[in-house]
Order: sequence, then C-alpha cells, then structure tokens
Amino acid sequence: MIGNGQPWQAKAFAEEEQIPFELWVDPKMEAYAAAGLRRGVAKVFSGRSIGHAWRAMRSGFKQTKVQGDPWQLGGAFIITPDGRTAYEQVSREAGDHASTVELLKVLAGL
Repeated sequence: MIGNGQPWQAKAFAEEEQIPFELWVDPKMEAYAAAGLRRGVAKVFSGRSIGHAWRAMRSGFKQTKVQGDPWQLGGAFIITPDGRTAYEQVSREAGDHASTVELLKVLAGL
C-alpha cells in the first residue's frame, strides 16, 4: 500500500488500523502520476462523491483528519512479481474504491 503522506502518518495509520503489512509513502506523489491517478477539487466534491460519503456514513464509517494531499484520488493495483499488472482500478471521484471481494478474487487466482 502506498500513501501520499509522510512516514510518521503511515506508521500511525498502521498502528491505529492494525495493518499487518508494510505501508509505503510517496510524499512527492510520483507513483500517483506514473499510474495516471486523478487529482482535483471537482473530483473530490462531485455529486457522486457526496453519494459515496453518505453511504459510508450510513454504514458507520466516519471521515477523520485528512492526511497527505486532500485532492489526490487513489486507485488499486495488483502487480505480480514478474511485473505484470493483474488488476487496475483508478478512482473517478472520492469514494470510488475497488471492491475488496474483487481484489481478493484476483489475488486468489494468482
């Protein structure tokens, strides 16, 4: 997992969320640019992103303090040891995330 914050933020996040794997940070967001990930205020505050936020809140998720670049959207990639991209998802707006079930299915098939 690569975040756009600082190393201390990744460490605090991993401890708080009990993440059992290593987190990397890319404060200059070079990996985000290389992956073609979107960025912008309009992407974060689009009508669809508000709907995503509403569904998340209804499910019990709460927005906490923003860390890193608040206008940078993410994505999900599964890259095999030989460098092949087995899965790619680029967020179109805030709250547009890859399905955990789908990610696990791809991983199980590798």
